[in-house]
Amino acid sequence: MRQFSRIVMSSMFASAFFMSGCEPQKASQPQAGRVEATEAYLQHFGMPPQGKEGRAYARVLYLPVKDSPGKVRALPVFLFDEDGQLSKILDRLTGGELLLPQDSALYDPFPADLEVVAGPPQNGVLELTLKTQQAWNDEDQRAAGLSLAETALQFAEVQSVHIRLNGQPISFMPVGGFEHNPGGLAEVPPPTLTLIAGMWEDGAEAPAELLVEFDRPVKVNHFLLRNAEGNRVEGDYYTSIFEMAVVVHPKNPGAYREGTVLQAEWHVVDVLGRSGKGATTLPLKRFEH
Repeated sequence: MRQFSRIVMSSMFASAFFMSGCEPQKASQPQAGRVEATEAYLQHFGMPPQGKEGRAYARVLYLPVKDSPGKVRALPVFLFDEDGQLSKILDRLTGGELLLPQDSALYDPFPADLEVVAGPPQNGVLELTLKTQQAWNDEDQRAAGLSLAETALQFAEVQSVHIRLNGQPISFMPVGGFEHNPGGLAEVPPPTLTLIAGMWEDGAEAPAELLVEFDRPVKVNHFLLRNAEGNRVEGDYYTSIFEMAVVVHPKNPGAYREGTVLQAEWHVVDVLGRSGKGATTLPLKRFEH
């Protein structure tokens, strides 16, 4: 279910939408698309991009800020199924698959073997049961508790969060459980580039496409992708369904291997008017369909 918009290559181009991991859509009788957002998403990132077809759900997850104990910051996440959203987002938060830039101000405080079970909210109270066999220091436990609680509290049916770790209530939980704490939310900074990746089809030697991803939906005012020799990467350029990536179908896919160094020169603006720009050099990460 992937939709692309072709880019006329210049320093300015219009953004479109991206839905990862799906096949191109065939022409049919399209229905108006809709992306529904929580108040938390609207607060941190503004109105989400609206697709041409189907339905999606704009949510956030929160991660702790390295240099600000007690603070968490929002990251956008998009879902495509209305059912089980709370569990899916908590799995995304704690599953060890978040890709943060090396210089990120955020960090992942969750042990690799952590299990999180969320019971159905009862009278606004959500019970979270955590299990781990790994050593987990108090600082990371506290940061993880704040991340889990604020992530869950974006849902209207959750008014407070109670957390148990290995059968015992966590020691730092407030009386009555965690409640939404606006003072614990760090300000979202200007947008930034997070990843340069290649998408390999199963068994293919070369990537079918290159993805240059940003940390939120953005309007791209300027973009240039160069190889290690400083030459522009030739190919067809597109923007992606949630306006979070520039997608390149390279003219010469065989020139791009895992670890190939690429440089993106970029200037982007998010929906709330925050502007970011830079020249980012990264090795090509490998992902497979």
